[in-house]
Amino acid sequence: MKKKIIPKFYGLRIYLSSIILYFFLVFPFIGFIIFQNVPKFIENRGGTEQVAATVDSVRTSLDTIALMKMEEIDTMMNLAFQGEIDSLVSRAIESETSHEDTLSESSGDRVLIGPHEEEEDGRVDMFEEKGPFARYFTLLFILLGISLLLGWVYNSPFKRLFRKLRSRKELPEKLQSRCKKRLFGLPLINSLIITMPNIVVILYSWIFLISKVNPEAEVERSMFIQLHYLTIVATLLEFLFVFYWQKHRVHIKYIDHIYSEVELRKQIFRRKGGKIRNRFMVASGMTTFLPLVVVMVYLVLSITSIKELKLDEYSEDHREILFGPWSDIIGIGRDLSSNNNNGIEVDPGGIDKFFYVNAIDSIVMLVGIGNGILVSFVYLLLFIRWTSRDITWPLKELLNNIRNTRGGKKEQYSIVRTNDELGELAEGYNEMTEQIHNYVESISAMNRDLEEKVKERTREVVEQKEEIETQKEEIEAQLDLATLQRDTISKQKDLILDSIHYAERIQSAILPPVQILKEQLSDHFILFKPRDIVSGDYYWAREKDQKLLIAVADCTGHGVPGGFLSMLGISSMNEIVNRSSLLDPGKILEQLRAVVIASMHQTGSRDEAQDGIEIALCVIDVKKKSLVYAGANRPLYLVRNGEVQHIRPDRMPIGIYEQEALPFTNHSIKLKKGDSLYLFSDGYVDQLGGPLRKTFRAINFRKLLLEIQDRPMEKQKEILVKKMALWQGEVEQIDDVLVMGIKI
Repeated sequence: MKKKIIPKFYGLRIYLSSIILYFFLVFPFIGFIIFQNVPKFIENRGGTEQVAATVDSVRTSLDTIALMKMEEIDTMMNLAFQGEIDSLVSRAIESETSHEDTLSESSGDRVLIGPHEEEEDGRVDMFEEKGPFARYFTLLFILLGISLLLGWVYNSPFKRLFRKLRSRKELPEKLQSRCKKRLFGLPLINSLIITMPNIVVILYSWIFLISKVNPEAEVERSMFIQLHYLTIVATLLEFLFVFYWQKHRVHIKYIDHIYSEVELRKQIFRRKGGKIRNRFMVASGMTTFLPLVVVMVYLVLSITSIKELKLDEYSEDHREILFGPWSDIIGIGRDLSSNNNNGIEVDPGGIDKFFYVNAIDSIVMLVGIGNGILVSFVYLLLFIRWTSRDITWPLKELLNNIRNTRGGKKEQYSIVRTNDELGELAEGYNEMTEQIHNYVESISAMNRDLEEKVKERTREVVEQKEEIETQKEEIEAQLDLATLQRDTISKQKDLILDSIHYAERIQSAILPPVQILKEQLSDHFILFKPRDIVSGDYYWAREKDQKLLIAVADCTGHGVPGGFLSMLGISSMNEIVNRSSLLDPGKILEQLRAVVIASMHQTGSRDEAQDGIEIALCVIDVKKKSLVYAGANRPLYLVRNGEVQHIRPDRMPIGIYEQEALPFTNHSIKLKKGDSLYLFSDGYVDQLGGPLRKTFRAINFRKLLLEIQDRPMEKQKEILVKKMALWQGEVEQIDDVLVMGIKI
């Protein structure tokens, strides 16, 4: 199965993209209307001076504009688009001053632009500190910062969830539940958060428009009207941009990482009944109307009414400029009464109804339309991409699952990503897959039952056939013989078991009573588990001269032979201790070796059995907390401060030995409170088991003793028993098991 790629969560990226596209759409328009209204703004700020325009002055002004260099026009246009109104006005005044020699000096022919010469301060500042435009953009940028903060707070759970998914960390249940609840509200909430500043400034501009303003602020009010409607359109586009981008990522990228595959086999959407048709209608509307609206807006804003020229008379040159060759064809602006040398009397109900586009406005219009088309192109590309992927992605998933099902793969479910016809198609496919799976499982179960019945019937027929073929007399004879043999074996077994049980009673009687250890040691245990009824392992304890002698021994063999040797060892040790005044463990073992060799008549010949005893013997002074240990092939484990001290024995048994018999070594140990002593035979560490049927081994035994050190001795015994049973499993016990533990 192809591994799913965990996507990144887009929050701030979508916000910033929508803000950039919003300003790319709004700022050129603002520059356009500012540039268009600069003359009116200068006129209103000119004090009591009015614009005196005559035919000659208009012509002269046009000639003056023609004398301006293209670099100056481009500079003024750039200043308008960048919103540098003060610089633009200053540039216009400088241009007027530089070309004033070309204008008529008569007061009747002169066009006055800007403030009166006698005014001390003629600077035009549209974005003054408390002006409406300053308040408009200050409020907009403050609210944009607040909306970005709100968006970060709202989207932070999704950021954390996808970050944990990518780092393969465990998801908190509370975080996952919160993201599930908020997932399908992401498009609407994020769209409202990012467009909230625009909505507020729209309300602000609306309040400004309905309020009464001074006549001097009429230009700003006119500009505000245009900005108000553009902001509404741009806000709607920004809302749709964020909504559909976020919706696309929710359905295609996020949904299958927040919900499980089982949950997504059915529709999980709160609102059902969506239509693919609606998506295509939105995409078609955006594709058709958005570029058209951009072109129409700039076109409408570029036209100027001829009435605004405020000309009383129109010359032939005026008509030629305004109407071109059509003025002669349709007779617009012709003389109604009489001709004169200065011009033609205007029909009041005719020419003032027309509009024209001046040269500057046409250039700005083309630039604005180009910028708007570029932004619209970005919008359209993204909308088309999201719409197509929202349709093709679920279809590809569904087709892949159909191909896999056709190839023999089972339970190929598709993810229901949408609530429209595609979602219904995926949900129907999943229901069909579930029904097919249940149908196949039902048929398979029926086939298995049928096979079992056939096998059962076949066995019955075979058994009946064998019973018919078998002779009745032969069966009865065999039955009688088997019964006789069974009875004989049962009687022999009972006799043998009775003898062995009696031997067990004798062995138990000679083992030291537990009371000796209880009186001297407060915390201890003895794990004694013979392989057969009688054990070849034995433990021994004796108190003499206020000292405690304890031993754990492992005799050669097990069962009855080992039991005989253990009885020899116990009785010999009792006799040696009784007659010895010096409680030296090494000397005791040397005397025990001599007794065993003599009792079993061992000579060291290769033909005789090498029977003997392996033993660990300790002499403990409980009051002085001291210990003397000697061992014959059996060690002593001392657990102290989280470590196991392995006191090694002499490598020779109690019995005949192929090498020269040497004295046994004594090991003196100063005991501390909390020390643990362990004496044991080899039955525990040599037991076969585990997944590979290997021995338990001494190293694992030491690790186990360290793990259970904080438990009481009786609890340690229970753990050792359970551990051995778990390790042994179905393997039979191979030797006698004996472990003695003592806590100081």
